[in-house]
Amino acid sequence: MKIIDEKNLERIATGTLATATVIVGASIVADGTLAKGLNGVAGLTWFASSALFAIEGRRRGAPGIQWAGIIGLTAVVAFVIKPSDLVLASVGFGGAGLIAGILVQRDPIFWAKMIPAFYLPLHIGTAILKAVGRNALGMESSIRTDPPPTAAVVPAIMLGAALVGGWLARSIRARRAGGSFARTGS
Repeated sequence: MKIIDEKNLERIATGTLATATVIVGASIVADGTLAKGLNGVAGLTWFASSALFAIEGRRRGAPGIQWAGIIGLTAVVAFVIKPSDLVLASVGFGGAGLIAGILVQRDPIFWAKMIPAFYLPLHIGTAILKAVGRNALGMESSIRTDPPPTAAVVPAIMLGAALVGGWLARSIRARRAGGSFARTGS
C-alpha cells in the first residue's frame, strides 16, 4: 500500500514538509541564536512545501469548492490547535485528514497532507487575526512563551496524524466501492 503517490512533485512536497517538521523540532530544542536561525529556516521550508502542494493540487484539477473546503478545514484547525498540544494535534489533524480524505473527489491522502502543509501559513494568519481582535476589544494580545519540550514532536505528529486520517479515508472509500483502491482514485 502506497502512502505517497507516484507523482514526483508530491514526493518532493511531502519530503519538504517532513524536513520542515524536523527543523521546527530542532528549533524548539535549541537555544538562542541557533534556535532563531533554525526557526527561520523551518518557516521558509514549510512555506516552500505549501507552495509545492498548491502547485501539485492545481495540476490535479480540483474544483474550487474542494480548495475552499481544504483551506476552510485547515483554517479551523489552525484556529483551534495549539502547536504545543500533542493530544489535540493528534486528534485534530487526524480528524481533519479523515474529513478531507472523505470529502475530496480523488487522491484522499494527497489532500489530507494539504492540511498540515497549509497549517503554518493559516496559523500565522489566524494569530494575526486573534491579535487584532483582542486589540480591538481592548484586551492585551498574548505573546508566545517558550513551548514545552513535547512541542518539538508536535509538527511531525501533525503530518503523521493527517497521513493516518487520509489513509483511513482511502480505506473507507475503498470499502464503499467494493474493496478496490483503484475505484477510489488513490
